[in-house]
Amino acid sequence: MKKSIYILVFLTIPLGLFAQQFPFMEAYNINSFNMNPSYAGVKNTKTIFLDYRSDWTGVDGGPVTAELSYNDKLKGNVGLGGRFIYDKTDIFKQIMFLGTYTYEVKVAEEHIFNFGLSAGLYTNSIDLGKYFNDPNYVQDAVLTYGVEKSRVKVATDVSALYRYKDIEAGILFSNVMFGTAKYNNTDITYKPLKNFLIHATYSYQINDSWAVKPYVLFRGGQHYPSQVEFASEVNYKKKFWGLLVFRTGGIWGLGFGAEVSDEILLNYSYNLSTRVALNTFGSHQITLGVRLFKKRTSQIIKS
Repeated sequence: MKKSIYILVFLTIPLGLFAQQFPFMEAYNINSFNMNPSYAGVKNTKTIFLDYRSDWTGVDGGPVTAELSYNDKLKGNVGLGGRFIYDKTDIFKQIMFLGTYTYEVKVAEEHIFNFGLSAGLYTNSIDLGKYFNDPNYVQDAVLTYGVEKSRVKVATDVSALYRYKDIEAGILFSNVMFGTAKYNNTDITYKPLKNFLIHATYSYQINDSWAVKPYVLFRGGQHYPSQVEFASEVNYKKKFWGLLVFRTGGIWGLGFGAEVSDEILLNYSYNLSTRVALNTFGSHQITLGVRLFKKRTSQIIKS
């Protein structure tokens, strides 16, 4: 796997280096803001979320992502949020901070649109020294610089969300960046991959205790295949939940969590691929939510 990563970089360096996709996070059933920034001010407001995800468990250099996020609703129709993202895959590392502004529009009774715009700063680094130190590859002058850091760039994403009663649907375009990132000591250029994510979900209350919420997600972008995801959450008294997931490509997943107290939310997610040997493509994610106030804010805020 590691050799494949090196070969990929050798092929892309002469033409300009392209990044991995926008970091992917699960637990969107409790932190919808991660799935679509237009949820800022809509769900689980006044809650700080900390996510840690490890992909390709058992593969040296597999992706590791950490994210800190928060969103809240201001008076009127305005929502605000922020995300700090750290993402590392073998020799690649990217850091991003994005602030989000949303505006809510009610076009008819119970028909609500939320529009979101995020903007922030982005930088990445590449540890070229790992090539030079690998005995499987010959010495190359471009690889002797060690860690190369890109110049800071402005990054944005745009999103929209539609809500009608228990139906929600949204679209997100991420990694919309102005210009190409450059490095100080090499001629390598870097242009992050643009991505999109479309989702739809429906909440069905079975009785006073039990509820079911199916999800459909469609994601894609530059230089990697599109993917469809089907998921279904079962919720008991809005305090305990479980989630089953299937993504095209033979990926299955599950998640479960609980509202430990009025202030604490905790969730765990696991993925595996049926197309590779077990224990070589496990993905683990832990999500911790801390409410800043005891007052329950997990319900959808409607105008």
